[in-house]
Amino acid sequence: MTAESKNFIDEWREVPNLISSAIASLSDEELDLAAGNEGWTIRETVHHLVEANLIACSMIIAALGSSGCTYDWSWLVPDRKWMKRLGYQKLPVGPALELLRGLTEHISTLLIATSADTDLEVRRLGAPGAEPEPATIKEILKEETEHVQDHLGDVRQALEQHLNKSRPLKR
Repeated sequence: MTAESKNFIDEWREVPNLISSAIASLSDEELDLAAGNEGWTIRETVHHLVEANLIACSMIIAALGSSGCTYDWSWLVPDRKWMKRLGYQKLPVGPALELLRGLTEHISTLLIATSADTDLEVRRLGAPGAEPEPATIKEILKEETEHVQDHLGDVRQALEQHLNKSRPLKR
């Protein structure tokens, strides 16, 4: 395993801590603040990030077990309807973060302990009839780490806007 691969794994392993730190002091009311262009709440965003990493873990296992296989994720449509169907607007975030912590620990330990080749890949099928797009384990780890960072930027922005609205103006 290359140092670069180990670095991607270590950064991805921190994802649960990044999310937990970003929402650590938030009340249930604050978790329900809108964050980002999708119109999701912070709570829904957390569930989305956990779900995305759950699917990424599945892709990594597929790549390890059968490199080059096609992974059909065309069923995944995380939009407002999806959030509502899954009930993410009311679910507590604690169990989801526990799952994410366990998944990242398990998969990163698996990758390191086996000195897995992080250039193994899956071919992701994003829509019916589309051409599958190849993605290596390394790319999946990097994508998910960046995905979390992007959404946590939305969370920070929502919290800043909320704080600015609730602070009285100084004259």
